[in-house]
Amino acid sequence: MHAWTTSGNPVEHPDPWGLHGAFTTLRKLPGKQFLFLNEHFKRISHSASQLGLPWIPGEEELRARLDEFISSTDPQSDQLVRICLFEEILGLSARPANSDGNPVEGWLLSYRRPDPAIKCTAEKKLYGCLSELEVEKEDWVIHDPKDKDLRETATSNLIFVEGNNLLIPEKRVLLGITLQKLLPLLSSEFFVRRGIPEDQNISQFDEILLCGTGRGLAPMTALSELGWTSRGTEIFSRIRSLYENLIQSHCA
Repeated sequence: MHAWTTSGNPVEHPDPWGLHGAFTTLRKLPGKQFLFLNEHFKRISHSASQLGLPWIPGEEELRARLDEFISSTDPQSDQLVRICLFEEILGLSARPANSDGNPVEGWLLSYRRPDPAIKCTAEKKLYGCLSELEVEKEDWVIHDPKDKDLRETATSNLIFVEGNNLLIPEKRVLLGITLQKLLPLLSSEFFVRRGIPEDQNISQFDEILLCGTGRGLAPMTALSELGWTSRGTEIFSRIRSLYENLIQSHCA
């Protein structure tokens, strides 16, 4: 972990969860290649602006700090790098990108995000409780306590699969950068509609997929609290191929 004050002085990186701040997590492939870096810069700047943070570093400063941070790590490593922006501190941290494509077991988390369009470190109940799971193979599925619907996970967007039809939540969720990039490819091969399934309708879906920076495109194996188990991986395999082509074209 590295962190700097507004004046550029090194400082200890605080525990982010529960603090007033914005964050984004990006993927660094071997060789210092970041996926969708500009989009992540725009996301954290937007979140910080919406939160009214007094200091929002520009892209040039963010790039310089990223380069400084990455130079202290193995350049051939595959990592997830988190950028946090607090009121007077910019913080960077990294962890191995071990969850890409891995099957995931889902667990319900009764929670309603204050503003889903903002990635906010203050949401300790959502992000802080990820430490209770084996994140490489488990995730919290956000279950709205009032509407009883399934919106997204703590780390990813959700894609609900019924035959060749895809249902993708659009409202009251954070539309992830990876999903935004993937959507045009999905629309060319599948019938895509937008909506949020209620918990009692979960049994109609053959597959549930997770889409996000860390997981890439991953299959959910079960959501046992609602009695749901995956009935196959055919659509996962097809969409995973689309995702891999997307990444290859971005890195070309």
